[in-house]
Amino acid sequence: MAPVGSVEIDYKRQGGVTVVPLYCAEDVALLPVVRPLVHWRAVYAAPAGHRSPLGALDPVVPGRDRVLLGEVARMARVGQAAVANWRCRHADFPSAVGGTELHPQFDRPAVVAWLLAYDKIGVPVAMPSASLVVVGAGRRMSRFRFDDPRLVLADDAEGQDQLSGWSTNLDADELAALTAGAPGASVSRLTALGTEPLSVLGEVSVIERFRSGSGGLRVTLAWPAGLRGAAAEGAAGGVVRHGVPYAGPGSECVCTRHDCGGIAPVDWCREHGRAAEPVMDWHPGSGIRCTTLAEGRTGASLPSAHP
Repeated sequence: MAPVGSVEIDYKRQGGVTVVPLYCAEDVALLPVVRPLVHWRAVYAAPAGHRSPLGALDPVVPGRDRVLLGEVARMARVGQAAVANWRCRHADFPSAVGGTELHPQFDRPAVVAWLLAYDKIGVPVAMPSASLVVVGAGRRMSRFRFDDPRLVLADDAEGQDQLSGWSTNLDADELAALTAGAPGASVSRLTALGTEPLSVLGEVSVIERFRSGSGGLRVTLAWPAGLRGAAAEGAAGGVVRHGVPYAGPGSECVCTRHDCGGIAPVDWCREHGRAAEPVMDWHPGSGIRCTTLAEGRTGASLPSAHP
């Protein structure tokens, strides 16, 4: 990415005039899109005094910034066959400037301009974010936002889920206070890209606060994977719980039945409503245990859901 100009800044106490290059805002916003092979998460998180991962990359020589079809496909998040098809169908697709007939190379700026013109890529307008509602001691409820979130979900109930993201100092302090008590806070509703809204029954804690070289604060939350489940509808959320009755539902049961063998009780059910208070084995709906129970019943005769 070439600068579009420069400005001189006189740091009188730090050695005099320094020339600072200026770059186009659109080019800067497009960097994660047009250079998909760079580990941008590691770049953003590089601590002060440490070498940036960008230092290990080969310098870009003007006029020699070239890409193969595979990287063009990664830019547009499509298969390589789709890019080959664009090249055949569109006469104005950039011509190869190097490589071989089997592995042609293309000028990156020309390819980026073509992808933008044909709406194959877009300029990111905002950093992705996650929204979470945390409930602490005394049912104290607070809402938080994590920018550039990373959600890692464990595959078994003995594992641990983790959510990390950039936060403000104020939010990080409040999160730490909410999760400091025993048995820890719960997540009433977490909404993030790539997953359905989920909830956590408890034991949520802050396990890391990391400050990058640029001063940003990245916070990591963790909780037992076995406590995670689907979130109820509505802004407040709350975990959806399935109950497995110790006695099978009778003909008067009007609750919705699920593949795990459990039910989601409704208040007016004579067998499982609040007035009946039946003894049941509870688990988070759509959580790990729920999925395991459902898989164990695969092939068995499952009750049909009530309307």
